[in-house]
Amino acid sequence: MLDKISDRSSPRRANRYLALIKKFFAWCVERGYLEGSPASGIKPPGREISRDRVLSDDEVRVVWHFCERAGWPFGDLFRLLILTAQRLGEVSTMRWADVDLVKATWTVPADVAKNGVANEVPLSPAALAILSAMPSLGASHVFPALNGSGRPVSGFSKAKARLDKAIAAELGVTGGAMPPWRLHDLRRSAASGMAQLAIAPHIIEKVLNHISGSLAGVAGVYNRFGYGPEKRAALETWARHVERVALPSLRRPDITLVAKAG
Repeated sequence: MLDKISDRSSPRRANRYLALIKKFFAWCVERGYLEGSPASGIKPPGREISRDRVLSDDEVRVVWHFCERAGWPFGDLFRLLILTAQRLGEVSTMRWADVDLVKATWTVPADVAKNGVANEVPLSPAALAILSAMPSLGASHVFPALNGSGRPVSGFSKAKARLDKAIAAELGVTGGAMPPWRLHDLRRSAASGMAQLAIAPHIIEKVLNHISGSLAGVAGVYNRFGYGPEKRAALETWARHVERVALPSLRRPDITLVAKAG
């Protein structure tokens, strides 16, 4: 099964399935349903490579403009990924009940956050503008499934592929190209951008809801201060930077920003 997954999609995805399978069989052993795990000797099919892709300001501008063109739901969702620096799984499952437009905050519940720790995300004016202009459709989710199932939206890979196709078509007119990127790279780009804007590392970690680095261990246990004002200042500073970067129109002479290699 893992070989088939690896062949038809990617070894990295097969690694994720293997981790789930091992967890399941470990549970079976723990409960006494099996004497040993049949997955214990299976090695991950693919080699994990740590990604360090960070979009440049020019690339952020291109992605931002094409997301504006795409509009709701995926264009708005992807722009909120840039502005909030939160994970795709958190932004895509955002619920109106967790958004306070008056206080300009969005609370990521503990059962949604990847690390199981609730995170209060300050909303910059740019993020508020996107949310305020968004159709609610009477749904509990900010980005509801398009089939009316009541579940959050899905189909990110196809939406990203459409975005890439549109960017390639326009950049290709003038011989430009944008190197491959992933949606998670937007989060890394936001963190890197805040660092370049002189935001302190521990504030960036708080924005990202990380419990490692300077907030790990004993420091994390005793440092319960939420850094709310500092997080707001960081995200608003980042949002202003994104708006400045995105301000120039995407006129055809300006989109040769990323030259083709060679």
